[in-house]
Amino acid sequence: MPDIASPGIRGKPTRIVFLLPNVESGGTERQLLALVRRIDRARFSASLFTTAGGGSLHGEFSELLPVRVFGDPSHGRRFRTGPLEHLRTIAKLAAILRKERPDILHAYLPAANVIGPVAARIAGVPRVIVSKRALANYKESYPLLRKVEPLGNRLADVILVNSDAVRRDVERTERNWEGKFRRIYNGVASVVPWTEEEKEAFRAREEIPSGAGVVLCVSNFYPYKGHLELIEAAGRVASQVPDVVFLLVGRDAGTLEACRSLAREKGLDRHIRFLGGRSDVPDLIRVSDLFVHPSHEEGFSNAILEAMAGGKAVVACDVGGNPEAVRNGETGVLVPPRDPGRFAEAILGRLVDPAGTKGMGESGRKRAGEHFSVDRMVRETEALYESLAGTGG
Repeated sequence: MPDIASPGIRGKPTRIVFLLPNVESGGTERQLLALVRRIDRARFSASLFTTAGGGSLHGEFSELLPVRVFGDPSHGRRFRTGPLEHLRTIAKLAAILRKERPDILHAYLPAANVIGPVAARIAGVPRVIVSKRALANYKESYPLLRKVEPLGNRLADVILVNSDAVRRDVERTERNWEGKFRRIYNGVASVVPWTEEEKEAFRAREEIPSGAGVVLCVSNFYPYKGHLELIEAAGRVASQVPDVVFLLVGRDAGTLEACRSLAREKGLDRHIRFLGGRSDVPDLIRVSDLFVHPSHEEGFSNAILEAMAGGKAVVACDVGGNPEAVRNGETGVLVPPRDPGRFAEAILGRLVDPAGTKGMGESGRKRAGEHFSVDRMVRETEALYESLAGTGG
């Protein structure tokens, strides 16, 4: 089993335990995977604890660091089980941490952000980080989580957020944990552009007509992701740009059938393609002309950053952390949420001005490289760990 370790600060590596509810493929999990791939093995010894093994990313994590499965897999990302089950999981984790003696526990996602700090303090772990990576609306469906999540914040040394919008939301819904917040933006890899020949070959394989305007959306079909408004907007766009094609990538999370039904009702079968989950999103970014993100709320969108890194202009809603990523009028266009008319206008404005849209995309690529690179994310996270290790114990 691999181990990220060798002599580092103060003559020994800083020992870090990452805590995740599971290792399925999500934005948070992939951000952690990117960190683990690049973290300085001369300074940090890392392992991953999770309550559920066998997820889609388990193999990739296992190739990079020790992965320990413990607890009840029914925890998932949020509190779905009763208090007794949580107490058992906390006790088991505390016993493991007491034996492992890490310098830092870094928890990701809501359930871990409660279980982790409690267990860490019982076990005497010197420093604890909780990560907040989304707005708090999810708590409405999890009353127990809403009650206990502030406890994790109280016990943590650092509340790590991935946008100022998330920090403001925590302050609004809980309290101002003055002095605890640190912000590190998500990091994405650059996307090397293709030649026109490569683009045409891919479009041919996907049966996209040559010369068609391609609008890409990458987002799972949750109600708050705004796909229904996007389809309404697509109908207005298609009435003026007859060869436009919308590629919708993402798995069903509640609204896919409603979206398919609306597309059929509006006669958009020729214009809208539901692609499901795809492993070749960078290639789809390369062949698209415009990226859209109609979500009603957003902490900080990896999908938007990936599109910018791929040199694509972005049309998105002016919500959450989107304005921190997209410079309105410079790297894309921000419009009010739940407004198909304004969304359609923004898409049309970009499709009829290909030169201007390409310029926006190049500005976005530059901005992503300067502010949202994986290397920057890793450097800033390492600096956070070093600052905590230098004051721990």
